[in-house]
Amino acid sequence: MGQTTDESRRVELTQTISTQTSKRSKAVLLLCLAAGFITLLDQSVFTLAIPAMTAALHAKPAEVQWILASYSLAFGLALVPAGRLGDLMGRRRLFLAGLAVFGACSLLAGLATDPVVVIVARLLQGFGAGTLNPQVLGFLQDMPAAFRAKAIGAYASIGGFAAVCGPLFGGLLLSGGSQDASWRLLFLFNIPFVVVALPLAAKYLGKAERRESAPLDLRSASLDVVGAVLLCALVLAGLLPTIYGYGEAPWLWTSGGATALLAFAAWEFGYGRSGKTALLSPLLVKSGGFVLGTVVALNHFGVGAAMAVLTSFYFMAGEGLAPLAVAGILAPQAVGMLLSSALSWRFVARFGRGGVVLAVLAGLMTLLAKDQAVQQLEGFPAALAVAGIGLLQGLVTGLVVAPNQSLTLGHAPVRIAGVAAGFYQLSQRFAAALCSAAVGGLIFGLAGTRTGYRGAFHDGVVLCCSLLAVAAVAGSLDLARAKWWAGPALGSNGNVPAHHGDTRVSAPRG
Repeated sequence: MGQTTDESRRVELTQTISTQTSKRSKAVLLLCLAAGFITLLDQSVFTLAIPAMTAALHAKPAEVQWILASYSLAFGLALVPAGRLGDLMGRRRLFLAGLAVFGACSLLAGLATDPVVVIVARLLQGFGAGTLNPQVLGFLQDMPAAFRAKAIGAYASIGGFAAVCGPLFGGLLLSGGSQDASWRLLFLFNIPFVVVALPLAAKYLGKAERRESAPLDLRSASLDVVGAVLLCALVLAGLLPTIYGYGEAPWLWTSGGATALLAFAAWEFGYGRSGKTALLSPLLVKSGGFVLGTVVALNHFGVGAAMAVLTSFYFMAGEGLAPLAVAGILAPQAVGMLLSSALSWRFVARFGRGGVVLAVLAGLMTLLAKDQAVQQLEGFPAALAVAGIGLLQGLVTGLVVAPNQSLTLGHAPVRIAGVAAGFYQLSQRFAAALCSAAVGGLIFGLAGTRTGYRGAFHDGVVLCCSLLAVAAVAGSLDLARAKWWAGPALGSNGNVPAHHGDTRVSAPRG
């Protein structure tokens, strides 16, 4: 009788612990999804605010370009070092720090009266978001097996959800107040979320970490600070002439960029060979599939950021539409992407890398169709045409984003999978910064009249088509590379890739 009672107590205790673990895991999941969503929403919602902010702060063209580029630039720079620091210091600390910086700088930007303050605030906002997001992924990876797959799947979907909500939410806020006040609401909206999330994160995330964080030893920590500085110099070598022009000595920018590239490559090679965790591991450079897939990703992501800026500026400044109307033009593309992303795993399993290349080319065709709609139509007919074409563009975009990421990261060795994922995201953020600044320069260089805005839109589409053409070439080279090498063979991570045959990393013939 006593044994039965003890067994019942053990079963009851086990059930209680399981219930508590389940509740804690759900709380952690909700916090992580909400934090990821708000930082991604901040990027998609902000594009619509640029014209109102420019007018209210009397910002110069170069200042607007910095505002457009700063969030993505800092976001990308923070990703890999923050992920490594989270491993060393504990993810909870980095999560709380990133969230606090993001919230404080949202307040700073919302109260700013000078465009330089907004630039600084956006840089720090991006740094906070880039510090927070690697910790989100780490917490989801550490969840119990019963929750892990669903948690990661939910996180993957919030990017598409933020893309859908961003324009609509931004349009509603911008349409509800004066020009000077409405754009500030987009920043200040973040504050209540941060105020609520910080104490909840402090309570629940400490229990979610699997181990006690050890004191940080900078002497043994593999943070690759020099690599981050050199990479920043490389990006600035491309961003500064994009904003300010090449001047009378373009060779200075070219030689400076080449020097930064060589210095970064040399440092990363030596740092990786020493056994430390580099921003760009030599093993990744040797993987043709990873390099080419990353080229596809950075060009494709840059086009998405550039077209959002270009479309918003054209219809608000060139056609005089209200922000909410422009949000209605942008929303169908986000909806299309969300819909096709849900089926993209079947697409990549059936068509592999060849399907991704075809989807990129289809996206290029939709850009040309958008340009024709803008050049040939005016007002509501142009808006309706661009929105309809945007739905098609979103459908093909969804067939590129997740499949390309899956195929590209599948070529990364398992032991540096986190580094590969971090560098992959970093390249996308830098592309967004450069391309947003570039189309901003086109707009301010050619705009002023409806004809000028049309010319800027056309030139922006030409730039984006060129980027997609590069992405298609890179994807085709990856497809040709896979067919040139014999298979089936072990992938670079030691496993036979699970995708279609044209995605294999194989041993050379002979």
